[in-house]
Amino acid sequence: MRFLVIVFLSFWESIYCLLHRLVPGEYNAEERINKYIREHRRTLEEGGNDAKEVRIAIVTGANGGIGFETAKALGRAGFTTILACRSSKRAQQAQHQLKKITGHDGFVPMELDLASFRSIDLFALEMKRLYKNVNVLVCNAGVAFMHYDTTFDGLESQFGTNYIGHYLLVQKLVPLLQATLAEHETNARVIVASSIAAGMIRNIEYKRITDVWRFSRFGNYATSKLALVMFSNMMARTLAGSGVNVNAFHPGLVATGLYRHVSALPGVDALHHWLWLDQATGATTAIFLALAPKLKNITGCYFAREQKTAMPPIANDCFAQDNLQEFTDKLIAANIHPPGLMESIN
Repeated sequence: MRFLVIVFLSFWESIYCLLHRLVPGEYNAEERINKYIREHRRTLEEGGNDAKEVRIAIVTGANGGIGFETAKALGRAGFTTILACRSSKRAQQAQHQLKKITGHDGFVPMELDLASFRSIDLFALEMKRLYKNVNVLVCNAGVAFMHYDTTFDGLESQFGTNYIGHYLLVQKLVPLLQATLAEHETNARVIVASSIAAGMIRNIEYKRITDVWRFSRFGNYATSKLALVMFSNMMARTLAGSGVNVNAFHPGLVATGLYRHVSALPGVDALHHWLWLDQATGATTAIFLALAPKLKNITGCYFAREQKTAMPPIANDCFAQDNLQEFTDKLIAANIHPPGLMESIN
């Protein structure tokens, strides 16, 4: 049954990509991105806000793929954009490229390894030291279809990086996100990148996460992406009325380096790079969620192709969300290193 679901969803996504490729004039990503940037700036001006006031956006995984395109658009829209990348070198390279492309100086490189609790802690502390609030947080970084590996803290890599890393990051940045309403009289926005894979499993199989013998490259990736949608809805429910909107989205089948761990037959890799969406098109929904004025009060929704869409049924189940949160908190607590351990290792 799962195989049939995968084939069906992948078939329709591929048909969409093919139509997009064959009829390119019907959809121009750059035009739509420019439209959202203009609308955002116009709304600021009409609201009496200074378009030059400091507004902060964070994009995880901003050194490539849709993260790079999203960061580029946010920088052009006037945000001081934090390029939160796994290494300082990657962040600095992205900063150099973005400044060269856009001519803007508002890109700030920062190290954030979502596979390390310590790195997440240090990043959050630095954000709180440097800034009063965060206007936009785009949870984009991730890994896919890896062979079994673990994060620095001993968690299965895909679930630990894609979901738990962002879970911790959002929790630690909630005070800065909530401060946006007082600072700018507008809601902060948290945008969570999920995947079509989230709809290919029915529920969270917790033993798959903790038992290496139940590991599956696809299954664990899909689990991490379903967990992200459930987390997005849980946070939207938890933060309702506090000035923070939380929404998730599916970018589509995008030709990025995310699939570098997948072996392909000769010619298949070239085909998917031709057939699948380019990075700017894949980033358009994230940019729409970050900038569109009409979404200023929208929270707890799932988007694809810049439209609300149906999400996996379990993602709306409050009981399932609470179970996931309880499991996550226990998993984190069980894998936290004692204070001083890192210093003793280093």
